[in-house]
Amino acid sequence: MEFYKMHGCGNDFCVIEYEAGIEYSSLAKKLCDRKFGIGADGLIVVKQNPLEMLFYNQDGSRASMCGNGIRCFARYVYEKKLISAKKLECLTLAGVMKIEITSLDPFLCKVDMGQPSFSNSMIHVSDDIKSFGRLLTVDGYSLTIYSFFMGTIHTVIFVDSLEADVLKFAEKICKNRLFRKQTNVNFVHLLDESHIEIKTYERGVGWTLACGTGACASVVTCTRLKLTKNRVNVKLPYGYLNIEVTKKENVIMEGPAVLSYVGQLKEGFEC
Repeated sequence: MEFYKMHGCGNDFCVIEYEAGIEYSSLAKKLCDRKFGIGADGLIVVKQNPLEMLFYNQDGSRASMCGNGIRCFARYVYEKKLISAKKLECLTLAGVMKIEITSLDPFLCKVDMGQPSFSNSMIHVSDDIKSFGRLLTVDGYSLTIYSFFMGTIHTVIFVDSLEADVLKFAEKICKNRLFRKQTNVNFVHLLDESHIEIKTYERGVGWTLACGTGACASVVTCTRLKLTKNRVNVKLPYGYLNIEVTKKENVIMEGPAVLSYVGQLKEGFEC
């Protein structure tokens, strides 16, 4: 079985094409293991007719969407000639994503990530608070958090620095009993009205170098609180994403997808 190793701003993936009869949750855990497998934050499985992205976290759990992953998906299907046009649609558990390839060298694409949902039922919380923003107490710290669905479950927390003490509580926030299905946690440092920087702790993965849906959720939060303009450059440790929130609150993400290498799984590898 051929695989592509790819990344978006350091958020890395194994990409393979769908074959019937494989238990992909187990395969994800084996391939993504950084000591005994290929090593990745997640596994992307490419289905055809229609095009669909199946996404699995490093721990084998299924995720509805992945912003960096879907750009890698777009590069894969274009380079493998599974599509010929530079505009395509892709099925995900979060709905149909519309993608436009905007550059081939370097590879960049733009994705309409849809609209955020602020329904408590979408983020599976144990309270019934309707306001945008909650207070959460963790080890004596009182935190203002903003939680909603942006392709998957996200929580945004503003900090004065990405070295702030509160980052040590990332896992406890992710697994807090408020979130029955856990949450991704995005720590946001405002730079100016057009630039932010973020660090994301992903459920099922841990700290990642980038999170596309997390960048989108962070900018949505900033624009709703009128902290930034509607177009924001998001700084990550190994790259940038450009995020725009339209008047109808559709979120448009543009960023890179990099191919690291192509390999073959050894014959007899247990899928």
